[in-house]
Amino acid sequence: MRIGLALGGGGLTGTAFHAGVLTALADHFDAREAKIIVGTSAGSTAAALMRSGFPPKDYVARVAGLPMSAEGKAILGAMPPLSAAAEPTPGPRRPASADLSRAILKRPWRYRPGVALSALLPAGTRPMDPGAQRLRSLFEAWPQAAMWLIAVDLQNGQRVAFGRDAQASVGDAVAASCAVPGYFEPVEIAGKRYVDGGAYSMVSLDLLAGQGLDLVIASAPLSTADWLARDPGNAPRVVVRTQLEREARKVRAGGTRVLTVAPDARMRAVMGTNSMVVTKRAPVALAAREYANAVFRREL
Repeated sequence: MRIGLALGGGGLTGTAFHAGVLTALADHFDAREAKIIVGTSAGSTAAALMRSGFPPKDYVARVAGLPMSAEGKAILGAMPPLSAAAEPTPGPRRPASADLSRAILKRPWRYRPGVALSALLPAGTRPMDPGAQRLRSLFEAWPQAAMWLIAVDLQNGQRVAFGRDAQASVGDAVAASCAVPGYFEPVEIAGKRYVDGGAYSMVSLDLLAGQGLDLVIASAPLSTADWLARDPGNAPRVVVRTQLEREARKVRAGGTRVLTVAPDARMRAVMGTNSMVVTKRAPVALAAREYANAVFRREL
């Protein structure tokens, strides 16, 4: 089967959710063998790890600080352990993009809400480079197998897929894809500034339409398995799911099956409403592995 992966945004807990999903998926399919991997924000780090050859069965162990296999340790080499986000850079905060802000104020209907916020919010002050540096050590060049890492161009508000329609080092592309507006500094690549691809689409599942795939598996940490649940924080997740369902219809229209893994009520309780809490990475990864195991046993 030709299988594609779409790994969505979700902050630190989103990365942990991907770890659980891809570790559970390894009992059915090795994510390293995916024909195309689309990674957005937290999903870009997961995509890069899979394309580095890192064994998905070690992913939960990596996030939770548990012993990894010899293969996993060899792939990561001297790569340092996961760490907290860098401290903010002192100094005045400036608008992320004055030019794009003016364009949005003139014609707001042309831009997605997340893109508009990215331009109008003050630029983030935490540098992305320390996190991206960990991944730079794994790649001498862009991997041959298809990997598209999603960011937003702050000059025009358009979605950019590094590895498909733009070029960058893997480390820079991951940094750009993860640059949460208002939190992390925009990332400059070849004279252009980029922010988190989730501002345009939290998963960018639609990019896999028309790619001749048999199955697409979407891991969507910020979506929801429940339309009507009233637990704290589910309402914004319904917005993400609405966007995701719209994109999934485009993929299914070409005859490709779409399987989405999104948190149910119990999983959401473990994740909480703040996706940037470092201490939640281990419990989220372990819970997501158990949750995704049940999903894949039922659906695959």
